[in-house]
Amino acid sequence: MVEPQKNWVYRRSVLVRFLRSENGRIFVIGCLLLIGGISILGVMAYYRHPAWHHIFTMAAAHMAAGKGVSVVQGLALGLHPIVILMLATISDVILMLLVYPVFVFSYENFFESRLFQKHMRPMFESAQKRIDRIGRFKLLGVFIIVWLPLWMTGVIVGSIIGYLLGLRARETLSAAGLGTFTSILLWLFFSNQILSAAGWVDDKIVGFIVFALVAVLLVVRHIRRRRAAILANGFRRKRSGSGLY
Repeated sequence: MVEPQKNWVYRRSVLVRFLRSENGRIFVIGCLLLIGGISILGVMAYYRHPAWHHIFTMAAAHMAAGKGVSVVQGLALGLHPIVILMLATISDVILMLLVYPVFVFSYENFFESRLFQKHMRPMFESAQKRIDRIGRFKLLGVFIIVWLPLWMTGVIVGSIIGYLLGLRARETLSAAGLGTFTSILLWLFFSNQILSAAGWVDDKIVGFIVFALVAVLLVVRHIRRRRAAILANGFRRKRSGSGLY
């Protein structure tokens, strides 16, 4: 049994090694952007800016259900398309800068750990499924998989694909960032066209539709995570039975 003090020292050394690496610097940038965004929103709330709760609602929808739902939510709330574009892009970039370095560090150092198998393996498997189709395109492939306005092909999966293809972090993050920017432009254009065509629909109905979409996506995400957890447990038991884990 590992003594608590030795365990703490080991964890501290791992954290220091992570923060000193390139991935650690990327993670710190993501944290600073997140803190900056929360601070700006906090100032807006303190001074009761009329748009702060709309921005908060859109950001929450983005984190919970992705850019497609957040764009529709922003349009339904009456936010300007440029504001929606900026908020959705920044939210995706922050997510990428936080998740990508943690995934890479975990993959390289703790592939068989419970942390990776429970939280990172679903993203790893999702990226692996798409490598065969877009791998030969390298950077363009990363851009395309992020640009496609489909669920579960966002910046996180795209950046992981870039890493698995052996691309440098700067190249991967740039391609994924540009991909999500253009993808959000597409979502904005089509969502605006649909809402304009259905201009006679009451705002409450639009809000209900957005809420229903978020609820459905959260349920689907929960099911996927449960399935991934079951697969990860089976993976660990298999390796444990073979004496390799």
